[in-house]
Amino acid sequence: MIPLYIEEHLNCYMYDSSNAIVRYLQKDKGDRFVLKSENNYLFFLVAGQVKYSYGYQTNMVLKAGNFMLIPRESNCEIEAEADSQIVLLKMHHRINFCNHFPLEMLYELDKRSKGTKKPLQTITLKANEIISDWLKIVIKTTSGGLKCSYYQELKQKEILFFLRAYYTKEELIAFFTPILNSDMRFSNFIYENYQTIETIPQLAKLTSYSLSGFKRKFERVFGSPPAIWIKREKAKRIYHEINSTLKSFKTIAFEHKFSSPAHFDRFCKRQFKMSPGALRKSTKEKILQRETPKSPEGNF
Repeated sequence: MIPLYIEEHLNCYMYDSSNAIVRYLQKDKGDRFVLKSENNYLFFLVAGQVKYSYGYQTNMVLKAGNFMLIPRESNCEIEAEADSQIVLLKMHHRINFCNHFPLEMLYELDKRSKGTKKPLQTITLKANEIISDWLKIVIKTTSGGLKCSYYQELKQKEILFFLRAYYTKEELIAFFTPILNSDMRFSNFIYENYQTIETIPQLAKLTSYSLSGFKRKFERVFGSPPAIWIKREKAKRIYHEINSTLKSFKTIAFEHKFSSPAHFDRFCKRQFKMSPGALRKSTKEKILQRETPKSPEGNF
């Protein structure tokens, strides 16, 4: 269905199809794309099946009717294993489930319950009837050209409220674990800037904290000192590039500012307990073992 007075919509400054909050994608089997963003995304698979890789997760599968969180800076690589319909929702503002329930509340609830066991893999949720109906409306309106940012921000607020209303707090804690902390404004600022600086004192200066105050604040929000956290994030990106791209090790080492291939090799052995070559080979073998069909049991 096409909106009435379409020219008014197209000429409105609130109409922004190039940077849409909500996007509807149709992908043919075999299509690949990279979701590279400075924002968190909710990824809804309406139909089909996709394989995705980011961070320490390689060739994971998402099936139709489920949705997942893709954290910012993930460079998530996605391949359609069947003709697929996808709705992407950009979480470009502070995440509030309602006026009285910000995302930080989940962190506090998790903290009070002494912390959930952190999932090793992305937690996916099943779209219930309400979410499914929401997706149908979103697909109809965006396909019809209703891409007003005012309307799309309303849909963003709506889906967060539905998550609050129809999923348990335990489910939401597990789902949002990759981005949970006590101060989302501070963590968002760190994510936006930590790769652009050379030293921790430079990053502290950007936040207007003293160096000692910055370190205390950082550890309170992220749960580890800044030097350790930055190294972990670097290791996560490198792990992904070794196992989910065809980049040469020389290129990866150069892009991550290692002084030499030997320095890069030592980093991988410390972080992953093996060389880059051994890691890529090991991951490939595990994937092949997981995807090789087993022979049916029985006597022939």
